[in-house]
Amino acid sequence: MLKNNKTFRIVLFSVLALFLISMISIVVYAAYTHSLHAQRTIAPYGVGIRFSSNYLVKGEASKNVNTVYTTDASANGTNPAAVVTVCNYAQGKQTEPNQNDINYVLSARLVKIVNGEYVAAASSDFLSNDDFITLKIGENIFNFSSSNSAITTTFNGTLVGRKANADVYELIFSKSFATEKPNLYIELTATPDDRSLPVICGIFNADVRTEGEAKSWSGGFSDDMTNYNPSDYDGYNYIITGFGSGQCSLSWDKSKVEINYISLSSLLSINGANLNEDNNQVTLTFNVNSNDINRYEIQFYKVDIDSTTTWEMMNEVISFNFQ
Repeated sequence: MLKNNKTFRIVLFSVLALFLISMISIVVYAAYTHSLHAQRTIAPYGVGIRFSSNYLVKGEASKNVNTVYTTDASANGTNPAAVVTVCNYAQGKQTEPNQNDINYVLSARLVKIVNGEYVAAASSDFLSNDDFITLKIGENIFNFSSSNSAITTTFNGTLVGRKANADVYELIFSKSFATEKPNLYIELTATPDDRSLPVICGIFNADVRTEGEAKSWSGGFSDDMTNYNPSDYDGYNYIITGFGSGQCSLSWDKSKVEINYISLSSLLSINGANLNEDNNQVTLTFNVNSNDINRYEIQFYKVDIDSTTTWEMMNEVISFNFQ
């Protein structure tokens, strides 16, 4: 009887030991696969952060200055205007909205440049009574002008979670504002209540660009290049914007970065787009026309960017050409 009990205890101990080993293996594997998944998100704020805008980005507003154009500043022309969105998803990823409601405040501030810095402006800085800047969403409208002493305003917004949602703001400059070019700009900042989400911002001004003016498109990183190095990110946001029509070429070293599938699909859907690959160099050519679209937001994932890589070197990893 004692021998049988002893045998039973040995068998029981062996079974328990095997069970514990299997459980530990499962936990280790889960932790390993989770760490691999974590490496695929953009570190400070990129693809995985579900609070974004078509114009506003994380970082210093002074690093994200946007010009709003009109092609006709005559009495019959149109006012320079831009549609600014605040979304509960990363740009280009509407199918993956934030699961939580997002409460945020959009603040607008009139600013001017003094000694190379953007500082608060005053209504007296308007050059004429005809100058104005209007910001509106739905029936809520605020006008910056010489007759309004207020230089800041705020809009409260809520983006309902679990489905794609975006608030749409219309920013309108007077035509005289574009032609006279006063030292005045509007700074927009969207601040979410959830501190795990980024504050996004940008600065806007107005200008006139006639139909006969030289066509111009440019591409560059919109990531925070002041406080972060390229190796700090798991991915990169690349903005292509411009005026006129022509053909763009976007090239990247696939041994260093990988283009986001949704970004690639969007560009390849343009009529006449073409993708070529030569060893590690991939080049995508596509036609542009600012009358249709004047801004493309493209996302790349990091493949092999080490701590010695500078932002200047990143302009060789991802390059842009317009003709």
